[in-house]
Amino acid sequence: MDTLSSAEKEKRRHHQIRGIFIKACELLEPVVTGNDTLKTVSSFAMAHMVQDHFPELTPAEAHIVVVTVEKMHHEQRLQAILKKQS
Repeated sequence: MDTLSSAEKEKRRHHQIRGIFIKACELLEPVVTGNDTLKTVSSFAMAHMVQDHFPELTPAEAHIVVVTVEKMHHEQRLQAILKKQS
């Protein structure tokens, strides 16, 4: 008999990040694209941008968002997610 609820089965953490992730991608996409040719905006500054727009996130959560968006951009997956949402 399975007595665990679906919330208890969920292994993913950082649910607040999941709630704002697409909007954060839209916010950071021009920055990470511009950083391809010349790194003009640091990850630290991007984390502050994320926290300014989403004050409910902790600094660690903002950093997770930035690192993930940068990784997705370098893997050519960021544009696909943004196109899918529009």
